[in-house]
Amino acid sequence: MTVRIAILALAFVVLAILLHAMGVGRIVDLVRRSGWTFAWMVALYSLHIALRGWIIWRNLPSGILSLPQVLRIRFAAEAVEMLTFTGPFLAEPAKGWMFVKGGIALADAAGVIAFEYLTYTLVAADIALAGLGVLLRRGAFPPAAQVPLLALMLCLVLFTAGVIFAALSGIGLLTPGVRALRPLLGASRSEAVALRVASMEAPLLRLLHGRPGRLLETLTAQTAAHALLALEIWLLFRSLGLAVGAADPWIVEGGVKFINTAFVFVPGQIGAAEGVNALIVKALGFPAAVGVTLSLMRRARAYAVASLGVAVAPASTRAGARPA
Repeated sequence: MTVRIAILALAFVVLAILLHAMGVGRIVDLVRRSGWTFAWMVALYSLHIALRGWIIWRNLPSGILSLPQVLRIRFAAEAVEMLTFTGPFLAEPAKGWMFVKGGIALADAAGVIAFEYLTYTLVAADIALAGLGVLLRRGAFPPAAQVPLLALMLCLVLFTAGVIFAALSGIGLLTPGVRALRPLLGASRSEAVALRVASMEAPLLRLLHGRPGRLLETLTAQTAAHALLALEIWLLFRSLGLAVGAADPWIVEGGVKFINTAFVFVPGQIGAAEGVNALIVKALGFPAAVGVTLSLMRRARAYAVASLGVAVAPASTRAGARPA
């Protein structure tokens, strides 16, 4: 806990340095000039969360929870993620707990949550690969960061290949890896662990492999959800009078998607998100202060939507959404 507090304090120091370098007055002026864009960002992000909630509802066993009930749980989980600075590490289990409390079997809840998160991450990985590829060619990042970024891109390629393999073959993502440890664990022990892992992966594989039409529908919806995030970037840039191209918001969105992975140890990616946004936006020819403004406004709209999540959360979950 002490280490986490120290990292959070350092993150705020980094953010303060960034704001000082960019000019607090300039950031405030950019926010003022954006006008009603913040309200649109809140609406678009709410729609983004609702669309991901709809995906969960479509893949849950029918007749147990209504769409409004699922959306309440999804927004409540967003509140947990934002207000505890824990990201998906607490939000996803909390989401599963709320579904179980709502009458969904644990295996079904775990399978659908994993399926939604996996497909969301798959689309995000492909957008990130495209965005990071463009940004590396433009020299957006310091030379010292290029090797780690190339390693990250390789991991994204392997992840994409693994999900495609699982979807086409019906073979789990983890089970083959466990069986590959046979020389270390021994044949009998490795097989016993593999069987337990396979039983846990079975609900996910039923969705990933067993229903191709539903998988295509889900990937389409996830792409639309990501498009809403790109749209809010386009709206902000346009409101500031910047000549933004159709591809620019996707490049920015693709570039920032790796932040949660690269800076997972920083609570809320405070400071890190603002710095990376500044680098990416500058590489595209826009003022770096616009990138910091984008990050701060996105942070504010996420907290606004999290507050909505607290308001609509099932009564038994509200205590878990308090800030850490």
